[in-house]
Amino acid sequence: MHRLFVISVLVLLPAMASSQPTLLLDSMTVSATASQINAVRIDYDPVSEHLWLAGLGGDLVSVSPDPSNHLLTIRYRSADHGVPAPLMGMDIASDGTIFLVGNDAGTRSGHNIGIVRRGVPDGQGGHVWQTVATTVPYPRSATPFDHNMNAIVLSPDEQWLYVNSGSRTDHGELQENNGQFPGAREVPLTSAILRIPADGNDLVLEDDLNWLTQQGYLFADGTRNSFSLAFDAQGRLFGTENSGDRDDEEEINLLEEGRHYGFPWRMGLTDTPMQFGSYDPATDLLLNPSSYAVQNGHFYNDPTYPAPPAGVVFVDPILNLGPHANLYRDPLGGAILDADNTGRPFATLTSHRSPLGLVFDVSEDLPSPLTGDALVLSWTGPESDLLAPYSGEGEDLLHITLAEGANGPVASVEQIATGFTNPIDAVLVDGMLYVLEYGSNAQVWQIGFGEGTSTQDPLIPTSLAVDVWPNPASGPRTVRISIPQTGRVLARLVAVDGREVRTVIDQTATSGDVITVPVASDGLPAGVYFLAITAGSVQKVHPVFVQ
Repeated sequence: MHRLFVISVLVLLPAMASSQPTLLLDSMTVSATASQINAVRIDYDPVSEHLWLAGLGGDLVSVSPDPSNHLLTIRYRSADHGVPAPLMGMDIASDGTIFLVGNDAGTRSGHNIGIVRRGVPDGQGGHVWQTVATTVPYPRSATPFDHNMNAIVLSPDEQWLYVNSGSRTDHGELQENNGQFPGAREVPLTSAILRIPADGNDLVLEDDLNWLTQQGYLFADGTRNSFSLAFDAQGRLFGTENSGDRDDEEEINLLEEGRHYGFPWRMGLTDTPMQFGSYDPATDLLLNPSSYAVQNGHFYNDPTYPAPPAGVVFVDPILNLGPHANLYRDPLGGAILDADNTGRPFATLTSHRSPLGLVFDVSEDLPSPLTGDALVLSWTGPESDLLAPYSGEGEDLLHITLAEGANGPVASVEQIATGFTNPIDAVLVDGMLYVLEYGSNAQVWQIGFGEGTSTQDPLIPTSLAVDVWPNPASGPRTVRISIPQTGRVLARLVAVDGREVRTVIDQTATSGDVITVPVASDGLPAGVYFLAITAGSVQKVHPVFVQ
């Protein structure tokens, strides 16, 4: 394979593109790092100590993480690294090896070929490019539902690559590509998480379920499009999930080997209605008439819809205990409701957010209360006819706190920044989050979380301060809440399924007040609970562990 040196083309772009995000925690800071053109992935190379951006067309560009240096360097073009467009995945190993995922939709008509390539540092500033794996040609649908092969992430020991291969349908409907593939819905190489050895050479992945399983390449199935994959500090793999054109929840999943995550038979906590013989799309209140799938007739009564695979138990997404990103449309009345108010179990995020850019604070570089937690972006904004009915949602940054529930992880979710422009990916470096926006005039933002100047007035707190001690405990404990806004304060103890088990506080307070109350846990089974607090317009969820 050829060796390539850094291409000596420098591009200086003004850092003026999109408007500055709004930060919702007092200690957060924001700086513009660089403007860029249509990149879809961002990662950090610890060898060059630069951020690398990957564009759909194949360009690889680097930039210093220093916000004062906006100099972009074009490192490679598509012809140099040999990954076909659209290039949709990138991850960089600790030794500077670059892994890329691309898609070849031109070599064989009506088909896609997924390609994973590896760029090994040559010691002279360049990389030697090698093919790790190639799929056989598999059917495309020729619709916007061709999600292709995209996300890629190295295992913590850097021995394995996990690759998302997205769906070719919206919700399991027939997609025959103008008759080229009679009866085709999903195929074995779609809607799945693949696992391949990082040191593999010229592997060929067959479009055969039994073969993929026997060879160990099929890690997990039933994932519609996990465009963002990330490992936590425990070495667990998580993926975000973009559900379809219907108003089903978006998902965050704990991905485990051999498990099935429901697609296309289940999205969020909802069974796909087209699998049932009585389905009438005219009465389905979760269908938005503006969606592509509705406008193109992809929801219909379908007697041939296949039954779920025999003996397979679907894994549900992580439950969202609130207070944010848990709005939903009532399937009976059509109204937009808040799961915080209704107590409805919710998994995991508001419809059509398109969660991307998932990162974990594996090194515990972030300050409290973010230490060791996850952050995730939401791509879609109010310009979307699908998301627009859900007021206050999208193009934001969420703080995810995970705890262990009776059936796996559960999450509290807090919105901590808004006002991005189609944020598509993120990387966490030494306690700084670098957020990549998508578009010809989009921005790379450096988000800090420590002491610094905030966009908020520091004299007006915007988040609740909550202390619970002892925690965990088997007996009584004390709750102390510092109040940021004058008004009603409501604190409820809720179970992991969203049921309220007792009211802790319900009173009026003034900004700056500190409320301290005892909380008994008698009669409560051991496990994790959540203290859901609302003070004026400010909300917070705090885990409570009963032994």
